[in-house]
Order: sequence, then C-alpha cells, then structure tokens
Amino acid sequence: MKLKKNKNFITFIIFILTIFTLAKADIKTEAINTDKKYVIPLGYVAGIRLDTKGVLVIGIDSELLKNKSRDLKVGDIILSIEGKEVNKASEIEEILNTKKKELVNVSIKRDGVVIEKNVRVIKDDKTNKYKIGVWVRDKVAGIGTLTYYDPISKNFAALGHGITDVDTGRLLEVKSGKVYKPDKITVKKGRVGNPGELTSQFSDTVVIGTFDINTNFGINGFIQDTSYFPNIKPIEIAQFHEVKKGKAHILFPDENNNIREYEIIIDKIYSQNAPEAKSMVIEIVDKDLIEYTGGIVQGMSGAPIIQNNKLVGAVTHVFINDPKKGYAIFAKWMMK
Repeated sequence: MKLKKNKNFITFIIFILTIFTLAKADIKTEAINTDKKYVIPLGYVAGIRLDTKGVLVIGIDSELLKNKSRDLKVGDIILSIEGKEVNKASEIEEILNTKKKELVNVSIKRDGVVIEKNVRVIKDDKTNKYKIGVWVRDKVAGIGTLTYYDPISKNFAALGHGITDVDTGRLLEVKSGKVYKPDKITVKKGRVGNPGELTSQFSDTVVIGTFDINTNFGINGFIQDTSYFPNIKPIEIAQFHEVKKGKAHILFPDENNNIREYEIIIDKIYSQNAPEAKSMVIEIVDKDLIEYTGGIVQGMSGAPIIQNNKLVGAVTHVFINDPKKGYAIFAKWMMK
C-alpha cells in the first residue's frame, strides 16, 4: 500500500521493508533453546491499525517559526502539555487554544529519556489558532500478514519487523492496536526495481484481535475471533539448529483468498545469538505464486515459513533488485 498523508496527520505504512543490496551478516555461535512451543500457523492478511502512545513530531513548521527558537525536534514524542496527557493531534490544538499562553510546559520523550521543556506558543495569523510549530502523527494503518497464534493463550505474532514511522524511521510506541478483517485484497505484481504490493480496504467494525507490543521483530497481541482462520493443527516452532537450507514453503492467500502452501528455497541461514529481523535469505520458486504476485510483495511480511512440519520463520523483506528473493526472521525471535 502506498504511503499517504493528509491534514489530520494520518498515514499509511507498508509492512515490509525494501533493500537494494544484500548486507553481510556476522556469523555468531548460537545458544540452542530446547523449550518446545506449539502454535497454529496463519498466513492471514489483515488490516492493522496502531494508535501511538503520545504523538510523534515528524516535522517542523519553518514558515510559522521563521527565525524563532525551535524547542522541539523531529523524533520527539509529546506525552503531555500543561500536565494533560496527549495521544491525538487534535488534543494539542485543544490544549493550546484553551490555555492561550505564550509558554507551555511540555513533557516529551527524546532518545528514550523523558524530559520537561517550556515551549513557545505562536498564534498563527492565517488561522487565528495557537500552535507550537510542529507537524505530528498519532496513528498509522496498513496491511500485513499474521504469522501464528497460540491455541491456548490466543496470543499472536505478526509482521516479523516493527512498525516504524515513514518520515523519521522511529519504532512507534503503541497506545492501542487493532487487527481487522480486510475486504477484497488486490495485488500489484512486483518486478525488478519495483516491488509489488497488496492493497485492501478494511472496516473498523470487524475486529479480529488487539495488540500492545511493537518491537523490531514484529507485533504481538491477542486474537479475539479465530473463526476467520482455517482449521489447522498446531505445529512446533523450530529450534535454530533445526532450520536448514533447502526446500520449505510459506502460507499465503491465493487469488480466491484461500490460504495455501507455496514452495520456497532457503538459500542462506545466519547463526544468531541475539534477535535480528534478517535471519535467512529465501527465494520464491513456486510458479503459481510468481504468476500471482511476482514474488515477495509489500504486505507479505509475516507470512509463515514451514519446513519439515515446523514453523521456522516469517518473511520480512523483499530485494528490490530481485523481488523473488528476500529476508526472513527466525520464528523463535518473534516469540513473546
């Protein structure tokens, strides 16, 4: 789904990253965890919406500020103004135009540290509104793929990489997140130099699940309604040493939105003793999937990878120079 912005500071994000060249990875000695966990693999494409904790500063209004001092920076997270919690862009305007002060006390998180700042308030002559000269974002939405859920706890994992802000690259902090049933999914096929993408509308009335965890290795939450998923037996999450180069398959919806298996090859595996989103290099070899999508497409991140009847990982990235190839993360790194 293409990136969009509007005056309400809402944007759409793409739940798969793209890269231009293969990066070298350090090979490390792995510690093998022998704990077994059984989950139900999904491959279900869903609408995903994240409301941020606080609001993220994504730009500075230079025209309004002109030569005045800039108290806030791109990447700051505004938590409160004058002691009032802020989680929406509209709440900033409401507080400023209620207080009508020249300076307001603002609590922000900057580089992971919460600080207090006195911020200059400016009256915009064009709108007659009080402002602090920043552009902010308070929510994002898009399409992504659910990887698995635990049949006992109903906890799920998805995406395989974090939801980041498109302008700042910052990992977004979650106030609340929801997963929705999508309407008809359409595919724009990928080609060399131009990865494809999934597009879909989704209604906020059909909620499948919720989440409050967003890390560099995906989102985690709770499935409320499992009736939309196929009746699949639980399988074991593979230990690191059980992941092998060679044949495997991913789960992903076909043109009729039925989840099916597609053949892939695991070309390269990186030994890792700490979580990383690029654990292996994979290649789509299934002719049906190549004909349908052109390879890995934006929105496919999170598609589960199964080998020897075990969940070994999930798709995370596509290579721009070869959309049939990309990166995947070990399923173990997605566990919470």
